Amino acid sequence: MKVSPSVERIDGTMANAYTFTVGGRVILVDAGTRGSGKKIINYFRSKGTKPEIVLITHYHPDHIGGLKQISDAFSPKIYMPDREVDVATGLAKIKPAPTFMSRLVAKLMRIDPVKSVEPVSSLSLDGLEVIETPGHTPGSTSYFLKGDNVLFVGDALVNSKGSLTINKGFTLDMDRAKQSKQIILDHEAEIILSGHGDPFKKSS
Repeated sequence: MKVSPSVERIDGTMANAYTFTVGGRVILVDAGTRGSGKKIINYFRSKGTKPEIVLITHYHPDHIGGLKQISDAFSPKIYMPDREVDVATGLAKIKPAPTFMSRLVAKLMRIDPVKSVEPVSSLSLDGLEVIETPGHTPGSTSYFLKGDNVLFVGDALVNSKGSLTINKGFTLDMDRAKQSKQIILDHEAEIILSGHGDPFKKSS
């Protein structure tokens, strides 16, 4: 699904995964669940291309569950929020929110670790801005694609029935999440792309 001149949403994934090209490099934002990994791989193969860089918004299993499969298939450079790299590499576990469902998901949904992950603080890519939006998870991070005026926010906010809301059931720190919500709402980006729900246009 085309959401802006450069950005497509990859259909059929449990949590939204997006792809775009900037500076001649193909980028994937988030990697879906383990079950979504194959769909993302098939999407790129059907286009005759591959992601050179994967940007992860946060460490929840519906956003990094397919990362190992995608890494094995394409060997991209993977960037994670600095405070969450250890989860992707298998050296630490997810810290769930204080709800039954969050604790259950953290316990049951397995993440296959990947060997090579870079902290997002080391990322330098013309046309892309990294914005810290913690609260949903310790290192939750958003990415601003300047050319398309699009902000990828992961689950820092989700589009629920046309409104940008905080997913309270899976958010670790509500106070920080509220601060991040304001950062997102105040940002110059016109289009907000969440990990769940349809694209949100501020002017709509």
